[in-house]
Amino acid sequence: MTGILAGKSAIITGGGGGFGKAIARLLARDGAAVTLMGRSQARLEQAQDWVQAEAPDAQVALAAGDAAKAADVKAAIAQAIEHGGGLDIAVPTVGGGGGYGSIEAVSLDVFMQDYLVNTGSAFLMLHEALPHMKPGSSFVFISSTAATLPFVHLASYCAAKAGLEQLMRVAANEYGKKGIRFNCVRPGLSHTDGMDALFAMPGYVDSFLPYVPLNRTGVPNDVAEAVRYLAGPESAWVTGQSFAVDGGNELRMAPLPPG
Repeated sequence: MTGILAGKSAIITGGGGGFGKAIARLLARDGAAVTLMGRSQARLEQAQDWVQAEAPDAQVALAAGDAAKAADVKAAIAQAIEHGGGLDIAVPTVGGGGGYGSIEAVSLDVFMQDYLVNTGSAFLMLHEALPHMKPGSSFVFISSTAATLPFVHLASYCAAKAGLEQLMRVAANEYGKKGIRFNCVRPGLSHTDGMDALFAMPGYVDSFLPYVPLNRTGVPNDVAEAVRYLAGPESAWVTGQSFAVDGGNELRMAPLPPG
């Protein structure tokens, strides 16, 4: 396959989700062999079909597994290496939060589970993928504006995303001498798979728009384009950075919960 990423091999966790498949489309369009990892085989197959419909020459493999389990991550990386002949790009997109509520209302177990999902899954990808990566390789993590904006009732999610960004910076500082790059994309409110219920909630989107200078919410491709830049040779002298893709939300503040 031709393209600026021809000969490159990429793995994307959360590969069945909106961000994951949008990122896969752009990487595959530009020639990378892509392995999608996710817990649902059915969702992975749907994502594979969608990517290949959008980019008919796409090379897409599937690896069912849990990004928060070391054995599953190790197996998915081995599959990506077999599929693409190595490993050059890793994009852990897994995230989310179950700890919605005041700090007093959230248990330590829920707080730590949010850390595992958002930061622990990224750490596992680093831990298992780094031994296979060579100079010129790139990690791109999916953070959130919650890493910098203090959203009410999202303490565990905010803390986990902030931890993810510091993990990225430590890795960038430690492994820069090996020519491996690490960056984050910080999405603002975006309408991805799984967000339909929130977007349908009366007042939810309207509560954000006054704090978004560009006056719209995001779509997966907004974030995918930023990931594609950070994954590819165009950003060869960029590492340790976190780019907000949020319509300007961080220029203002986090909205209060509706109601």
